[in-house]
Amino acid sequence: MATVQSLAKRFEDTIHNYMAAIDKSLLPTRALDEEMVRKAVFLVRHDGVQIQSFNEERLLLEAVVKDAHAVKVILNFDKMTAICACPQEQMCRHRLAVIFALYQKIGSLSEWVATWREPESKQMALLSEKRSPEQWTKLIRSIWRDAIPEYTTRNYFYFEQMYDGRFKNALSYVPLEREWKVLYRTYAYLISLTEVWSTFVSGSQEVHHSFFKTWFDDRLHELRELMGQLRVQHRTFETDAFFEHLKQLIREFIAVKDASFSQRFSLYQLFWTTLFTTNRLREEELLALQNPDERLKAFFYILLQKDLDVKKILPHETPDWVALAVLAENEQHPQALTNILMAVKPHVKTFLFEGLYTQYRHQYVRTLSRLFSQIELSELDWEDLFKQFGHYGLPAYSAYLIEKEMFKQWAELHHLHNSPLYFAEECGLKEVQNAAPDYVLPLLHRYALSYLEERNRPSYKQAVRIWKKMKAACKKSGQMEFWTAYITEIRTQNKRLRALQEEIEKGNLI
Repeated sequence: MATVQSLAKRFEDTIHNYMAAIDKSLLPTRALDEEMVRKAVFLVRHDGVQIQSFNEERLLLEAVVKDAHAVKVILNFDKMTAICACPQEQMCRHRLAVIFALYQKIGSLSEWVATWREPESKQMALLSEKRSPEQWTKLIRSIWRDAIPEYTTRNYFYFEQMYDGRFKNALSYVPLEREWKVLYRTYAYLISLTEVWSTFVSGSQEVHHSFFKTWFDDRLHELRELMGQLRVQHRTFETDAFFEHLKQLIREFIAVKDASFSQRFSLYQLFWTTLFTTNRLREEELLALQNPDERLKAFFYILLQKDLDVKKILPHETPDWVALAVLAENEQHPQALTNILMAVKPHVKTFLFEGLYTQYRHQYVRTLSRLFSQIELSELDWEDLFKQFGHYGLPAYSAYLIEKEMFKQWAELHHLHNSPLYFAEECGLKEVQNAAPDYVLPLLHRYALSYLEERNRPSYKQAVRIWKKMKAACKKSGQMEFWTAYITEIRTQNKRLRALQEEIEKGNLI
């Protein structure tokens, strides 16, 4: 094998790449990192590293580090990896020691360590500089300089612990002046979100995805509160540059093309509906966006009250367009509302049953029913819409049938879906009974018999309550002869049920 000196000279660029990776991943402000570097330097200076061999074909360097026990380390110069026999999965003092031993042949290890330890003093120097948005951005991003461990994507609780620790570190530099506190906190929230974004997106696809989603919703809520405070806070000329820089940061954030557009979009909308609210700023932003997504264009068209022409939308975009429809409703933009909803309508079923968790379906059906009720739809369109709603749309469909005085169809609908009594009552049973008592008789009969089958006095009392409704319906429709025959037959078929006979007599049903 060639000498270590010649080997280091030959692979000088590779060794510098190893050192750059170490510089990027380890922080002097972290006690564990500082201790690891210190121990690795100790091992190098006390001849604790022995280079054993180098495989020219595979570019593998093998070394032994004399620690408490001898530990084998292998560096792969081709793949830029380092493997150690010790239990630590990530970087360890043994890997560091081998890399440091090689670096010492081509550079000054003492100088590198001194330079590596500078960021802490530089961070303090940043605080003494004149306050600027660039200063804040550098300061907050320096706190996120340490690589985020990969395991945090698979375990939300580690992710939350990591995020909270670094975010609190960022907040420790909040200005003392009251008028700057809220603005700095807004910067800290936004920049921290952008720094952790790829980890959040990966985590939202893992086993703890619901925790990651709730975490993001909580961050949005906290940001909304901060921006609400900023909106009413008195602005000075000195803060103009900070707000301008915020616009730039959020624009860069939404410009990234990846699978997380919906979440990015919700954050972007928050800034432009809460903080930047003048038409002039919104017009300028629309012009500044490079090839914006159709949803982004629609967002600004709604805010600026421009006519909106919605092209065919993709099924996975439906949640964003539903949110834009709500915005159009709030902004009183009926033209945009109509065009968005007509584009959404073909995808309603897919959206409800493939894009949403079960617990959210009732809520979205109510929202969609409210939105569609504000535009002109034919009866065929309504029927198609209610079919797409499935059983989640029964309350809305029931209200529609009652409004159209289609009482027979109302009764058939609840027969078809075996609606329980409480649900039929919520869907307008009383209104149908008052308007068309004939149609509810079969339903009421079914409900009464279901209580009768339970064979206990409390259930008999419930059956009698329903029969009273039937008697009132028969009286209103002039069918008392039918009622008498009906209740007589019920008594005859159940003559051995003494408790039932007593409840029928108490209820004056005869």
